[in-house]
Amino acid sequence: MTRSRAFHRFHRWTAKLRRRSLRNALPEPREGELQAIHPKQDVRCREWQRDQLKDWLEPEALERAS
Repeated sequence: MTRSRAFHRFHRWTAKLRRRSLRNALPEPREGELQAIHPKQDVRCREWQRDQLKDWLEPEALERAS
């Protein structure tokens, strides 16, 4: 392999690595990727809020019933 060919192959390879690392650092989904409908953290937070609201409303419902 000639020196110039090796030089260009090396730079193409490093550019590919650089693009790959930049692509991985992006937070938004890329074209063709499946994305979660609801991220796990949002689901956990929403369920925790529902549970807290349910616990808060139960004593009021018991007071009304008595």
